[in-house]
Parts: sequence; structure tokens; C-alpha cells
Amino acid sequence: MTTTIKHIALLCLSLVLVGNIHAQDSQPAPVATVGIAKLIVDDLAKTQKFYEDLFGMKEITRYDYDLDTYEETIMSFGSGTNLALFAPNDKVELPLAKSQFPVVLIYTPEFSAVVDKLEASGISHRVLATGASGPKVAVAQDPSGNAVEIYGTDTQYSVGGSKLIVDDRKKAEAFYQKIFYAKSGQLYAAANVYDEVIMELGTGTAWLALFQPLAEAPLPKSAFPSTAFFTTDFDNVLKRLDEEGYGYTKVPTPTDTLRIVIARDPAGNAIEIIAR
Repeated sequence: MTTTIKHIALLCLSLVLVGNIHAQDSQPAPVATVGIAKLIVDDLAKTQKFYEDLFGMKEITRYDYDLDTYEETIMSFGSGTNLALFAPNDKVELPLAKSQFPVVLIYTPEFSAVVDKLEASGISHRVLATGASGPKVAVAQDPSGNAVEIYGTDTQYSVGGSKLIVDDRKKAEAFYQKIFYAKSGQLYAAANVYDEVIMELGTGTAWLALFQPLAEAPLPKSAFPSTAFFTTDFDNVLKRLDEEGYGYTKVPTPTDTLRIVIARDPAGNAIEIIAR
């Protein structure tokens, strides 16, 4: 995956590429991957239909055994990172205001067709770049208000990355470096608009972007996870969370072999950590 593909020129703003970050060259290899990009939704049926109709995603799993708390569907392109649509029950959490900035990236080999669908359906969207001599980029809002980056590519449909909105990029970056040994990649900035770093979490997997808006006040965070990380170093990840003073909450599971916790990063984003 090239650096060019990884960066999305949000809102057609002037981009300043600050460069690669090499301070973590001696750090151990990353011990986690972005297993599932998770979106908090308030209308599961409409939002699921959006991803099915626009991108051809399919439901592979549904969790609806605790409807007093939430309902969730896992969407897939058949391979790679999945997308979870998580709908909290209104008794547990009312819908929260959503950022204008994207929280997930979808790659498509049918960019023009996807944009045509958006225009025909009247879905709110912006085409940022048409690809004449560069990238093809659009941003659309799903029915629950989540902004989705759509990037034209010559390869197959895929979930390219999960984007977490943070209020201090440097603090968030240090957290993911310390807890998951994530590698800091390209750093991007647009003056007075945003500060973003791409975190590498394993070869051939979706990446994690930490995106700090500079022209948008921090918004309330959901109590529920916005990204699920898979790790083979589960016990040591929990140890580092304790050592760094973050802690975590164990999630009840049907078997002892399925181990899940929920933690919060410095920006307040709830993240799911799964032993795998």
C-alpha cells in the first residue's frame, strides 16, 4: 500500500507533508492489527443498507442477543478487515454528534460508479479529487452521520483504515506506540485545520489514522468501541495498559478462550482489544 494511497486530501485543503517519523526505529515490531473498523450508528437497518447498496458489502455476523444494550452487524468484502455497525440502545446511549471528518476509509475500484450512486440517491457527499492526474477521493455521510472516505484504487474493494478523532495527536500517538508498538508513519497537516499521523499495525493490514481536527471542538465520545484490535500479545498489552495508568474493562464472553477487554485512549476513544 503506497503512501499516496494512504493519504486522503480532506476537504480539498492545501496539504503539508511533514514527513516520516523515525523515532521508533528501535521499537519492537507491532503486536496488533486493526481487526475491525467499528462505526457507532443510530439506525442500523438504514446504515447497513447504505454499505450494502453503495459498496456491495455483505453481513457475515449479527449480534442481537442483548437488545436492551445494543445490536451489531459485521460487514465484509469477503477478505481483509471487516466493518462493524454498532447500534447502542437508546436507553443506554442516545445518539451523539458526529465529526465532519471521516472515521473510516473504503477503497473502491469503481469510483465513478460509486459517485454516480451517491448523486442518484441524493446522499450527502463531496467529491474532492477526480483522478485526472492524481487520486480519486470523495467523502460521504452514511445515514447515521458517520463520514466515510472513498478512495479510487485499481485493486479490490476493501476497508483501508480506521480513523480515530483525537484531541491531541502527539498524546494519542504515544499511546499506540507504547501499548501496541505501533509504528508512526507519515505525518500530515493543514494549517489550522488538522494534524494527522498514520500508524502502522502490521504488514498487509488496514492502517490506523489518528486525526486531530484543529477547526472543530472536541465532541462527546461513545462509551462503545470505535475500533477493534486483534493481538497475539494480549497479556502483555494488558500489562502495559496497567503500567501506563490506563486500565481496562473485561468483557464477559461465552468461553475462556475468547478474551476481550475495552480500554480508552488519551482522547477518550473506546477501543476493543481481542486476543487472537
